[in-house]
Amino acid sequence: MNARKTRSGKSAYVMLLIGAVIGAVTFASIQSGKVISPAQAEKPAVAMPASNLEAPKLDMLRSLDEAFASIVDYASKAVVHIRTGGDRSQGLTSAMASGEGSGVIFRSDGYIVTNAHVVDSFDTVTVTLNDGRSFPGKVIKAEDIDIAVVKIQASDLPTVQFGNSDAVRPGQFAIAVGSPFGFENSTTIGHISAIGRESIVPDMRQGSARFYPDLIQTDASINMGNSGGPLLNVDGQVVGINTAIYSGTGGSVGIGFAIPSNQARMIADMLIEKGKVTRAYIGVRPVNLKEFQKKELGVEGGAVVDEIPNDGPASKAGLKQGDIIIQIGSMPIRTQQDLRNAMLRFEPKADVKVEYIRNGQRKSAQVVLGDPPKLEASVAPNRNPDFGSPNQGLPPNIEEFMRDFQPPQGERVPPSQGDRPVLGVGIETVGPTQRTQYGIPESVSGAVVTQVAPGSMAERLGLKVGDVIREFGGKPIKDAPSFVAEMQKVRPGDKKSIKFGSYKNNAVAEVTRDVQF
Repeated sequence: MNARKTRSGKSAYVMLLIGAVIGAVTFASIQSGKVISPAQAEKPAVAMPASNLEAPKLDMLRSLDEAFASIVDYASKAVVHIRTGGDRSQGLTSAMASGEGSGVIFRSDGYIVTNAHVVDSFDTVTVTLNDGRSFPGKVIKAEDIDIAVVKIQASDLPTVQFGNSDAVRPGQFAIAVGSPFGFENSTTIGHISAIGRESIVPDMRQGSARFYPDLIQTDASINMGNSGGPLLNVDGQVVGINTAIYSGTGGSVGIGFAIPSNQARMIADMLIEKGKVTRAYIGVRPVNLKEFQKKELGVEGGAVVDEIPNDGPASKAGLKQGDIIIQIGSMPIRTQQDLRNAMLRFEPKADVKVEYIRNGQRKSAQVVLGDPPKLEASVAPNRNPDFGSPNQGLPPNIEEFMRDFQPPQGERVPPSQGDRPVLGVGIETVGPTQRTQYGIPESVSGAVVTQVAPGSMAERLGLKVGDVIREFGGKPIKDAPSFVAEMQKVRPGDKKSIKFGSYKNNAVAEVTRDVQF
């Protein structure tokens, strides 16, 4: 979601990360775009303070200090501030439907990489460069992938090189550059905390959640507004696109996550070249091999088939749960992410050779890849629909989970006004106009959602414009007044169930959620 300032926030927020990896005393020269290499930067004059440190140690500290400053000077020229706005939900004002985030210039001819949730569903996207110039942006994105490209009409722009995220190791330095809380060109320094993290992050603008199978974790401080910015290494290369943080306060607590640069670069290239992302479906949920398994099997890596639906392409070709996939076509598979990325390289209906290990023996099968199954809106995609089991929902403790991972959007709507809880929606009684506008069947009655306030409890629940509230607290909702009457009975601390459905595009998806006021 768009990063944005917030006035208050005891509830937790998911924020988009801007982690930048830096770390060695030396800095490799990078020739990309029009950015001046840090090695070419003029060394500032520094007064020598009195110190008991030996001269060699002071020299080391100065070298490290200058390396950090040079990296930031080099990379920040290609980091942009993204503002979004417009009436993305009918009836909301432009002030409510707005947000902020970050991005990084990918190509000198005006292509910028950011998170999809930074620019999703907004009418206007404005990109402000480091030198102060602003441009309107055109968004190119794909469904269910949190990488988007924004194109601006500009040329000869400074860029930074995208590095090899497979080479990232825990303990390395990291630098985050972005616009936390709207403070442009902010820099924080930390480390790579871990790699290969899986996370489910609620995406309330989509009414579900995003599954991230392979995130880089960093302790570089990131906050709202850092979303979509780069995570840099000591060579000033982008190794990740900052995407989310874990927080119980709405601010950084030292646990942030970035999408690896290899994944981001591949998606960006596809979006620029084709204007979309095509993918195939193999029908397995892959997980990484553990270290002891690699040693026992004498392999460098592979993807273990953790789940495999009976009607999927892999199952039909003879693969079974527990098989270890090591190659698809000409692509070696070392991790579960390699398998997922392989599906982005193939089209549906492609006939590919899959090599795998079963009971220590190497085998192969011809698999005819399928079309990705479509997830029901009521099912949150905590497993990538291209590869996983599409019928798995969010964890049973989703309410607690959402309190810690909550994406910030706009100004936060208080959960109550005085002693009266607030859901944060505008509603109308379902009638002929609403049925036509939102595709609501004649058999469905209730209160249709016409507004969802950013940062509200309704948004956290996944309510979207056009959804119909059908039950509340176990009682049927016939029209807007009946829902208002039930809400007036609610007091802070009450726990209620709410049933709502979406009927757009001739689809029927209904979900019941519990909400704690």
